Amino acid sequence: MTSPHSSSPGRAPGSPGTGRRTITPLYAAGFVTAFGAHSIAANLGAYAHNEHASLLVLGVLLAVYDGAEVVLKPVFGALTDRIGPRPVLLGGLIAFAAFSAAFVIAGNPALVGAARLGQGAAAAAFSPAAGTLVARLAPAQRQGRAFGGYGMWKSLGYAGGPLLGGTLVTVGGFTTLFATLCVLALPVAVWAAVTVPAAAPLPRTRQTVADLARGLGSPGFLVPTVCLAATAAALSGLGSRCGPPLQPPS
Repeated sequence: MTSPHSSSPGRAPGSPGTGRRTITPLYAAGFVTAFGAHSIAANLGAYAHNEHASLLVLGVLLAVYDGAEVVLKPVFGALTDRIGPRPVLLGGLIAFAAFSAAFVIAGNPALVGAARLGQGAAAAAFSPAAGTLVARLAPAQRQGRAFGGYGMWKSLGYAGGPLLGGTLVTVGGFTTLFATLCVLALPVAVWAAVTVPAAAPLPRTRQTVADLARGLGSPGFLVPTVCLAATAAALSGLGSRCGPPLQPPS
């Protein structure tokens, strides 16, 4: 008979993954995605004004981060089920840091839309993976509290993003903000790599190479991929026509 306190699938009873120490980096990952989204979004109005961009361009820049998440979260959710949530979490955090660093290296704020698209795609990977790990690693009798903490840290990122993001842009422009996001995401990735244990993929039906080929050719994969590629190309072309790079206020 199953005990009422038995662990959820994929987690061994009494495993080290049931402590607060292994959950806290997941809270930090939730903060990263929320802070990254709102710290940039809060400053896009000033960016559009300085670059003489239209309201349509502003709307696209605001929507592109969440749009990438809407399109790609189901894809990365399925990947999480296939290979396990930990590698998806780490890969997403590293990609988020890489897109932030690429913007800093490029030194051209006109590419803010393309960088924001990349960040949204990365967040679409590590955000559902972090939620999955919270469910898999939290003790059964404390899952409500664990998800409450995860949601609280995401809300802290939503609330603090506009304030801290505005401060960073005022001090050093968008370059300083993106550099901060890179510096924020990388330690969280290292922290998670050291602390969060692996959670094995849940049992699933085995697929063949033919199944993989059919999946890659299906509209559910091709349409999002083509849409994201077209959006990235459009944003790159749009950014190149937005005018001179945005300078921080003197």
